[in-house]
Amino acid sequence: MNVPTNLLILLFAAFTLNGASAQSKGQISELADLCKVWGTLKYFHPEIASGNRDWDSVLVASLDRLLVSNKEDALRREVDRMLQIAGENDAPLFTIDKSAHPYTYRNVDHSWVDKSRNLTESQKKALTYNYAHPKQGGNYYALNNPDDDGNIITPNEKPYSEMKMPDRNYRLLGLFRFWNVINYYYPYKYAAEEKWNNVLTNLIPDFVTATDTSSYHKAVLKMAASIDDGHGGVYPFLYESVAGKYSPPFFFQLVDNKAVVTKILNQEIAQQANVQQGSVIEKIDGTSLATRIKQLWDYIPASNTGGKYKGLHRLILNSKSPSSVYSGYNPDGSTFHSKIALSERNFLKEYLAFFAMNSPITARKITRDIAYVNAANITSENIDSIMLPLMDTEAIILDLRNYPSLMPSYKMADYFLKEPTPYGKETMINFNYPGLLYYRDLNSQHPSIRTVGKENPDPYSGKLILLVDHRTQSLPEFDCLILKTYENTTVIGTQTAGADGNVTRMTFLGGHTVSFSGMGIYGPDGSETQRVGIPIDIQVDYEVNDVVNQEDPILKRAIRFAETGE
Repeated sequence: MNVPTNLLILLFAAFTLNGASAQSKGQISELADLCKVWGTLKYFHPEIASGNRDWDSVLVASLDRLLVSNKEDALRREVDRMLQIAGENDAPLFTIDKSAHPYTYRNVDHSWVDKSRNLTESQKKALTYNYAHPKQGGNYYALNNPDDDGNIITPNEKPYSEMKMPDRNYRLLGLFRFWNVINYYYPYKYAAEEKWNNVLTNLIPDFVTATDTSSYHKAVLKMAASIDDGHGGVYPFLYESVAGKYSPPFFFQLVDNKAVVTKILNQEIAQQANVQQGSVIEKIDGTSLATRIKQLWDYIPASNTGGKYKGLHRLILNSKSPSSVYSGYNPDGSTFHSKIALSERNFLKEYLAFFAMNSPITARKITRDIAYVNAANITSENIDSIMLPLMDTEAIILDLRNYPSLMPSYKMADYFLKEPTPYGKETMINFNYPGLLYYRDLNSQHPSIRTVGKENPDPYSGKLILLVDHRTQSLPEFDCLILKTYENTTVIGTQTAGADGNVTRMTFLGGHTVSFSGMGIYGPDGSETQRVGIPIDIQVDYEVNDVVNQEDPILKRAIRFAETGE
């Protein structure tokens, strides 16, 4: 069949518009620079930062023209247009104080302007001027949260709730919005595995070429995970597109690339499938869990490897079908290869139970001189009744593999310290200049909790042993910082999640929000906690047989240390 030449041209153009043109390095570089120019003006230029222009629509129009143009100077034309729309910048000069602590300005990096091969010298000069003359007195797009001081809220960003599958230009708008918020308002940008400029160029092709909701959701999930933050994520969740919405009728724990069943939720289905508590699952639908982990890895927001494995629990055994074949072996050595009926479940509601973070035990004596306390069950009302009877013991084992209550976290140190003591440092957003941070004592704006402990002539004198693992995230890590001010504290377990501080959320497209840590948390000496986690004194790892036999190697090791000091 002979196809008319003009039809071939139209077909080629349609293919180009669908995203193929955005795959060359030069075109990706141009899109990345457009993102940065748009973000620079959005957060620094007084006219744009005041919300006086529909800045989203300006970007969408620029993208529409840039992605169909074959002119060499297309990007420069769009940058000139943006600068013209913004108009004159009449803000006063702002000078960054480089004599301040380096933590305050280490996220500030505008070197991309001089390095760009796409911009003219006059454009570079204009952008540099904007960086030096930022809008003062607040930003329309990034406001100080009155309920959580020092963290941004983005109530003026358009949610585009109807766009469940945005077109290409709006997909890129979402990516550019996220990239710039992180670039200027994420306190841990410096700690991400990949340089932030590279993250943008790596993600652009995924957003341009997404052809359906599944590929788009994967791009968004990869984007949210790119900051390497255990507080990262997309809400409502999009994981169905990656692994499916159907879950097995049991809880499990991932160890050594295997899933060990920890609790049966439907006895009838489990019996039919020859699966029981302690069963070890090695494959799902013929795919090993090791392979499955590699397939899902980039979609899991986490600060470190332990956090990745924790996040994988919500996906690793899921399926897009209401049944799947699980293969493995039972505690008696027998094997199974069973088709199991699956169901839709709410992982968030099951979170505490799934990870066995609830316990009926609040406190108990292991021996006459060694006590065990579960931090999750301590409240402001019962803390004295728990702690005072333990003051004459030789060791208190405090289990932080759970999620404690907030206020007892500060009060716990009263029993161990002789006097009020600083317990950490923080970085908070400096709203006078996007990218700058304040670096100061933790909670310095709240005098009542700026220090922990109190004047106490007779504090506890025994060993304090903290139990931690991948479940120890955020508040329990904060508790570790507080309690490590007691000089006789020992931390036993595996690497903690490395995601301390609070959670802030930015408005994304499709009615979604994207979360990240809103403040930086550091040790009293300024040492890192993000991604690193709490330093471990005695490392103890879980093995498959520990979970199969319902043994707790971390608690066992803690008891041994309490008894012998070894």
